Amino acid sequence: MATKKKYRLKKKVKNFLIFYSFICVVFISSYTFSRYITATSGNLELKIARFNVLVNDTNVLADNPFILNLSPNSNTLNNKIVPNTTGYFEIIINPNGTEVSLEYEFNFDLSKLDENFHLTKFVLNDKDEILLTDNVVKGDLLLPSTSQGFTESDALNIKVYWEWNEEEDIVNPVISSKNIVVTSVIKQKIA
Repeated sequence: MATKKKYRLKKKVKNFLIFYSFICVVFISSYTFSRYITATSGNLELKIARFNVLVNDTNVLADNPFILNLSPNSNTLNNKIVPNTTGYFEIIINPNGTEVSLEYEFNFDLSKLDENFHLTKFVLNDKDEILLTDNVVKGDLLLPSTSQGFTESDALNIKVYWEWNEEEDIVNPVISSKNIVVTSVIKQKIA
């Protein structure tokens, strides 16, 4: 019996040593499987793109009406128009400093003018000629691929051509001015 007790004691010691060895191996191996780690928290700063558009040197964001610049006319004084003439007026969109692509639309209401006064076409930067439909000029100004956004050189010059073809004589004219109501919308282009 004593040998049985000795055998049981040896078995218990052996089992204890195996269990203790296993715990040591797990403990030591946990350090070999460790990794570097750094944890931190902070703020994410979201920068907002600038939107700064001038139309004919007027800040349109401040609800200021802009002035249409008439083409020089050698037949009249002070850029005035007369029947049976043609010409153009300019709209210069200057997006200098703006950091988003733009859409623009200019709608011309000619209802307060003579029925023989018409807008015929518009020309972009003295290159692209586009026929005018429904007295609306619209298009896009896409952001250049530079990191600074639009610059002074990205200004868009739109020349809107008009003609006033009067077939009948205007006797004793007392008209001093007429108005073209121009509604302008310049906004961020959303893809």
